[in-house]
Amino acid sequence: MVLVVITVVAGVNLSPARSATRAVSLPDGLPDGTAVAIIDFQKIAGSSLWATINAQDKLKVEIDKAHSEMADLGVRLSDIHTVALVFPGPGLNNPTLALAGGFEQNDLLARLRASGKVKLTSEKYKDIDIYEARPIAVAVGSREASGANGAGASKASATRDRTSFVFFDANTVVTGSLDAVRNTIDVKTGARNGLAQNSKLTEALAQNPAAAVRFAVALSPAMTSGLKSSDLPVDFSSLTMIFGTIDVGSGIDLNATLRNDSAEHAKTMSEKLSALLTMASGFLGSMSDPKMAPIAEALKTVSITNTDADVRITGNLPMSLLSTLLSSAIK
Repeated sequence: MVLVVITVVAGVNLSPARSATRAVSLPDGLPDGTAVAIIDFQKIAGSSLWATINAQDKLKVEIDKAHSEMADLGVRLSDIHTVALVFPGPGLNNPTLALAGGFEQNDLLARLRASGKVKLTSEKYKDIDIYEARPIAVAVGSREASGANGAGASKASATRDRTSFVFFDANTVVTGSLDAVRNTIDVKTGARNGLAQNSKLTEALAQNPAAAVRFAVALSPAMTSGLKSSDLPVDFSSLTMIFGTIDVGSGIDLNATLRNDSAEHAKTMSEKLSALLTMASGFLGSMSDPKMAPIAEALKTVSITNTDADVRITGNLPMSLLSTLLSSAIK
């Protein structure tokens, strides 16, 4: 799936005049889910965060490699504008992925067919073309596998590595499993409710629509049941939702809200998290290891407050401190 997503992403050729509207409306046509994340790639790529990451030699090597691979297809990493991920179930896996930009559909399909790395097929669903790409190496491996167990394993791998995608409109391509893509078409045709009808998630995402990253997770009792344990210093089983933003500017700004089922539970959670933060800051600050000093400084920027059923966590990581942290971690 990664290979196909990279190739599809590489077909994005953003039209700046259209980007502002797509950044806000991108997730509306996607199927409903339990969690969603929206990433403004252009804002990140144009920030001091990107410059700080590129200043780290080991990270820059990987970024340059990605740039080179995408340049072979005539695009730049910064051409990607917005990415939305919607996770359909409580396991927070197998997301539906939408990429916003401007697409030359025929050119993109021609590149996939000419790559020699994937086998491209298509089918009609409600008169809309759904494309499926499968790594050719997997297809060959499944034919050559010997024995019942080997053949079965290869067949399962081939099925798992298949990626479906559809051109949602002139600006957006949606990719994921075949069921996910079909569900997206159902939303488009009005046969299924989409994320736009999920007021909890959409209202949470609307808190700061200009942020580089926005996220929201609606938690069910089944998802939080494993978070209640005497071994944990904080009981998170009362959480019903987590949402917030990560923004970039002079540093990295974190704003996360942990919504509880009651104000009493929120107050208790806030007090315990604050105590843990104080303890961790003091412990790291007293250590003689110079690598711990930047982490201790980072924790000083974190604030935990409580209002009604919400516990709010905010923090700001200056770029100078981030650079120090990255340097310490990479060495």
